[in-house]
Amino acid sequence: MQKKYIVRLTDEERSTLEALTKKGKAAAYKIKHANVLLKVDANGPNWPDEKTAQSFSCNLDTVLNI
Repeated sequence: MQKKYIVRLTDEERSTLEALTKKGKAAAYKIKHANVLLKVDANGPNWPDEKTAQSFSCNLDTVLNI
């Protein structure tokens, strides 16, 4: 499946999301969304959407809508 949007995070955005996930003080959905964004980042791991959805136990539509 071709990606509709390609995520490219800056270093500042990446560090903000990493801090959010490491602290664990945010709502669960925010932490999950941050983890998804970090994994699909084209400048990072660049995981396929299907693998990301399976890894974080969420629906593919969730990954596509973030």
